[in-house]
Amino acid sequence: MKSAPVAYFDGKVSTRREALLLLDGAQVTIRANGVERTYPVAVVSIPPGVGSVRRTLRLPDGGVCELHDPELLAELERACGGAPGQRLLHRWEQSLPLAAGALFLTVLTVFLFLRYGLPTLAQRASLALPISTERTLGRESLATLDRVLMHPSTLGKERRHELTQLFRRVAGAGADGAGYRLEFRSSPKLGANALALPSGIVIITDDLVRLAREDNELAAIMAHELGHVRGRHVLRHILQSSASGLILATLTGDLVSITSLAATLPTALVNASFSRDFEREADDAAIAWMKSSGVPLRCYADILGRLQAQLNVRSGGTNGSDSAVRNYLSTHPDTGERIRRILNEAAHE
Repeated sequence: MKSAPVAYFDGKVSTRREALLLLDGAQVTIRANGVERTYPVAVVSIPPGVGSVRRTLRLPDGGVCELHDPELLAELERACGGAPGQRLLHRWEQSLPLAAGALFLTVLTVFLFLRYGLPTLAQRASLALPISTERTLGRESLATLDRVLMHPSTLGKERRHELTQLFRRVAGAGADGAGYRLEFRSSPKLGANALALPSGIVIITDDLVRLAREDNELAAIMAHELGHVRGRHVLRHILQSSASGLILATLTGDLVSITSLAATLPTALVNASFSRDFEREADDAAIAWMKSSGVPLRCYADILGRLQAQLNVRSGGTNGSDSAVRNYLSTHPDTGERIRRILNEAAHE
């Protein structure tokens, strides 16, 4: 028989009594002044421990005992059939090094999932998304951008027709290319820019058309944007951002950010800072098309260099209004690295 002093509450009144708990085989006895109650050990429950909170025994008649003796507590847990995992978890959370290790593993697991697992899931989800849903998303995104950022193009009808024919040649005559659409817009806020929206909508601004010195430069930009379209990069970016926000909101409890994300979705499309992998894939698509069409790769490098020079001027300007102007490259990875890669490809042509 083993015994230890406990604080006993009979479950009827809040009075605390000093008592003695005795464990005798398959029976537990509570003995206090004027009170002696015996229970089968199988009907006594021991809630899992939480940190340094005092452990308790719950008796079948509503009584509660606070127990301080760890050896008797362990003996009672074994007798009650307590799960070994709960005892291990309780010991783990009482150890600062083990708790720190668990926290590190949790953060590492979340990071690896966001870095590698989520992109894979987003890619599969984007391919499984119904065409009708993608068309609706593209149509609504264009309508929102027209409402808040863009105006009708000022380019002449003949010029727009020429560039539309160029876009058709870049998109190709395949089944997917026929569904893609080129849109022209004027937008002082976007400056020289091009955007790829879901469902194959590509937008180029009047400033970008004026910046190009030859149509081959615009064709390179179109091929790059079509690389984003065919890779479904916009959808993958939206899915990844939404899922990341949902996971972080769940972990931090900041559920308000989920609704904020939905409200700022059109803005996110404009400010989409694609990953280096996405940009490399789109650049590869542009380079492949230019090589197959006999278009010199220097055309692509030239317009990227001109866009970078324009961005440098605007970002270094002292006019405060320039801060609202977005450049085509402002949401892209390092331009110098991309230009060197394109010129390196050109050197091997």
